[in-house]
Amino acid sequence: MKTFILNMMLFLLFSPLFYAQEKEENSAFKNYNSSVFNSKEAALSIVSSLDKKAQNDLNLKIQSGVQIQQIGDLNKVKANLKANEIQVSVAQNGNKNELFLDKYAKTITQNVVQQGNNNTISDFTLRTNYSVNMELIQNGNNQNIHNIGTNSLSKNMKITQTGNGASIILINK
Repeated sequence: MKTFILNMMLFLLFSPLFYAQEKEENSAFKNYNSSVFNSKEAALSIVSSLDKKAQNDLNLKIQSGVQIQQIGDLNKVKANLKANEIQVSVAQNGNKNELFLDKYAKTITQNVVQQGNNNTISDFTLRTNYSVNMELIQNGNNQNIHNIGTNSLSKNMKITQTGNGASIILINK
């Protein structure tokens, strides 16, 4: 419960900061170079109002992490995660992409990439003793992935969806 409350507090603290956009090619960040960011989009997607000391203090308190990068308009991420260790990375590049994660597992390691517009992923795993290690990739427009549950076959699953207008529904029991 403590992990859930900490994750929710972090989500609420940073939720206004998860929205980023950049459309102009002749930006002031055109020549930005750093070992942390490998592109202009990555640099522009990270926004923080915390000073360096507050960031370091926060990093010491967090043993798990969720990283979200959004480039485009009206992208959404809703995550309810509970595990001993959480490592989730989300990248949304496009408009109106949605991700809903509701997971309760031993450990959660997940990468989600949505490239395109109007893509949706719903991923639900409630109370499993497995360590979940998943990768979900959507390249295209109007795609849907619905994953329900985790079992021995799906705990290390990788789904790559390309094209337009495709849907996948997985029920793992």
